[in-house]
Amino acid sequence: MISRGSRCPLYLATLLGLGLSALPSLASSEELYLSEEAFLADIPEITSATRLSQRLTESPASISIITRDMISASGALNVPDLLRLVPGFQSFHVSANKFATTYHGASDNFPRRLEVMVDGRSVYLPLLATVDWTSLGLNLQDIERIEVVRGSNVPTQGSNAFMGSINIITREPAAEQGGYVSATAGSMDTRNLQFGHSDSLGLWSYRLSGGHEQNDGTDLFSDSLTRNYLSVSGSYTPTLQETLWLQAGIDRGHTHVGQADKLVEQYHRRDHSANYQSIKYQNLYSNTGTLQLTAYHNYLDLETPVTDFATVSDFLSDGLGFEPPASLVHEFIALNRPREDAEHGTTHTYDAELQLTEQLDQLDLVSGLGYRRESAESDVLLQSGKVSEERWRLFSNLNWQLAPSWNLSTGFMYEDSSEGSDTLSYRHALVHKLNAQSSLRLGYSISERLPSLLERYNNNNIYAPASLSPDNKVFVYDYDKAANPNIGTEKITTYELGYYQAFRKSQGHLDLRLFREQQERMIGSYYVYADEVDSRTRVGLNSNNFSWENRGVELQLKRYFGDQFFTVVNYAYTNTLIDPWVTNKDLNGATIAFEDAVTPEHTASLMLNWQPTVDLNLSLMHYYMDSVDWFEGGVRDSYQRTDLRAAQRWAIGPGSELEAALTVQNAFGPTYAEFYEYNLFDRRVWLQLMLRYH
Repeated sequence: MISRGSRCPLYLATLLGLGLSALPSLASSEELYLSEEAFLADIPEITSATRLSQRLTESPASISIITRDMISASGALNVPDLLRLVPGFQSFHVSANKFATTYHGASDNFPRRLEVMVDGRSVYLPLLATVDWTSLGLNLQDIERIEVVRGSNVPTQGSNAFMGSINIITREPAAEQGGYVSATAGSMDTRNLQFGHSDSLGLWSYRLSGGHEQNDGTDLFSDSLTRNYLSVSGSYTPTLQETLWLQAGIDRGHTHVGQADKLVEQYHRRDHSANYQSIKYQNLYSNTGTLQLTAYHNYLDLETPVTDFATVSDFLSDGLGFEPPASLVHEFIALNRPREDAEHGTTHTYDAELQLTEQLDQLDLVSGLGYRRESAESDVLLQSGKVSEERWRLFSNLNWQLAPSWNLSTGFMYEDSSEGSDTLSYRHALVHKLNAQSSLRLGYSISERLPSLLERYNNNNIYAPASLSPDNKVFVYDYDKAANPNIGTEKITTYELGYYQAFRKSQGHLDLRLFREQQERMIGSYYVYADEVDSRTRVGLNSNNFSWENRGVELQLKRYFGDQFFTVVNYAYTNTLIDPWVTNKDLNGATIAFEDAVTPEHTASLMLNWQPTVDLNLSLMHYYMDSVDWFEGGVRDSYQRTDLRAAQRWAIGPGSELEAALTVQNAFGPTYAEFYEYNLFDRRVWLQLMLRYH
């Protein structure tokens, strides 16, 4: 086993000192005996951990909430950048316009063990086994908050939530009227236009929003982006007991994808066309019970161009040792349809669910049944043809008040796949309320993850035309990936101790988590030489071939100082213990093992926000990530980044205002690499003008 040494930079102590100095002094004995009702407004309620509405002092998991004020103060242009404000999370630009986020490291450029939802609708892609952040049809201005469950949330959200879950909650149309128009310009020749409008029509409330985003990418690579998106959200409340929500959206455009691990790397255009439809019906059928029906559909089509004639000719020349005739090149292209990049194909997700919630004396209970059908098709990633999977899920979570200061939270999810595998995941947590504002939590969970369609059926071969074969038959020229339908499930066992403290008078909170995570049967790529075909040819297989363990601590502190100033401090220490796993065999049969540390040992972030006047808002964000060896991107050095934002507002008429905001990312340098060696993040400046009306 390999254990990373503990080394905490001096500046981390400074960050923690800044935040911890904000802790209130111990409450007087008189304050400790204030009624519970006096503190209810201080403790946010969430639903993402168990599907039950509960205060953070009752939650069986650590939850980070990125609030509306944090979103505005951050100056972020995308959701992954916001997730830098969550302890234990690592976000990175794979290229100028391709983003990724992971929890506790251990990732490549396609993180696949986090569930990401928009208003409870999963946006996890079966085709890529990850999330494509540039095709969600989502406008940051429409986000009310983001609830992030830190730690496995499979018992609540299913297999995709193996390491945690992210629920992006948009603004409720019925809660606001009016709208906005914004324009953003700046680095990379960015030209963004966005709009949103909310109103009511009788019993209907609706929000219409959309945008156009465009930039030229970085100087080293042609990795530009253009996209247009439109979404509509509506709610209908015919009675006090019934509510119907409808959502739909479309996102179309293109970006350029590639791997910036060498300067000669070329990026290639990838077009996308995405749409979604969602419906949710809720009925309060009694004073204590709620019935909820949900259904949604996601669609995504990715298109990358076929490799051009000259590139294919050069490829064949290298393999054959002579320049191939044009007829052979055309025959090869027709046979293989080689693409410039593997991000090509079509995927659908259909999901339906019935959920019942009931309050029974000291018990809060939620149970339900769900069905999901996923399909994917790609002539690059899935050469054997279209694949699909059906999954049934049965779940239940309860919160049992054992005594006035003791709660037991327990839940499970059973998932059954049409591909011949099933899982049972469960979580238990004993919560002790120290007082109305604070609690201690002892948690234990075992979660299993079903393999994705891509992990089961990813196969890709290069075929040689029949004219090159002595018996005039098409044959395999090179093996890249072979499907493994019998791949097994992944498993994670988690032990954690949590502490949550809400400060009085809505002044913020402190969240502390100590954890130990044991990951077993983890899916990785295993390369072997296919002796039965050709001793010179190797083939990649997805198999359950490695494991690791994470031990560490996470801290989040948010503190308000009146109405003018707040600070957010996040810190995570993760010590990863790795069992070296075999990734390859050489020509002599000797094994090659991966032993490098795959998780940044220290990550931290700091947000300071000051509103010296009612019209002026100033903020500072500082991020630190320790060195890491990404599975795909290689070894990256540690980096620090400081972002600054200043926003000035002017009232320009009754019910309307104009805001100008200047954001400088990586304000003090230096330029650093986030994922690939030549994927450089320099100083970037954005100017945003926004008109709001009510």
